[in-house]
Amino acid sequence: MKNVFLILISIFISLSAYSQNNVCKAMCTIDPVVVEEEKIHYIFTGSDTTGLNVKSTKITIMEARKELVKRRKSADCLSPNPADCMVEVLEEIPPVSMNLYTLPNNEKTTEYDIRKEKIKVVKSEGGQTEVAIVCPKNRSAKLIKRVQAALIKSGYPIVENGTLDQATQLSITDFQKSKGLPYGDLTLSTLAALGIK
Repeated sequence: MKNVFLILISIFISLSAYSQNNVCKAMCTIDPVVVEEEKIHYIFTGSDTTGLNVKSTKITIMEARKELVKRRKSADCLSPNPADCMVEVLEEIPPVSMNLYTLPNNEKTTEYDIRKEKIKVVKSEGGQTEVAIVCPKNRSAKLIKRVQAALIKSGYPIVENGTLDQATQLSITDFQKSKGLPYGDLTLSTLAALGIK
């Protein structure tokens, strides 16, 4: 009985040592999670602030946008027709913000306007994190082919050749970023997201 118990313990120790050898860890990057939320401001429009808790708040009154604008091609344009020297370009117009008097709520006065502002809020910070990865020795051609097939099914233009080439690595990274997963290596969470068991 004692021998059976010792044999069982040695099998257990061997199995746990084997599983520890097959689980690899690596530091991967995770992007911050930033969401856009709508914030409501009560803009004070009156003149008498007595008894009101107003404060000056910087508010975006016009969002950033892209706009087609006409620009001169170059100063050297010699065409007699001025329209020949102009070209339309897509230009980034920065957001416009102003300091406005705001109220904490609309309970104490009727002299206010409501303005909605889109703000970006960081829900979770990015950085480096330690994650479980597929050990390099376990990255067989068969596994890489399964990863490539899953990526092709997701719309990535790669070849199913069983080689972890640059195109496959870039596709894996792009897939990981699109799903909010840690990126920088072939992680177990990536396999799960691709539906590979």
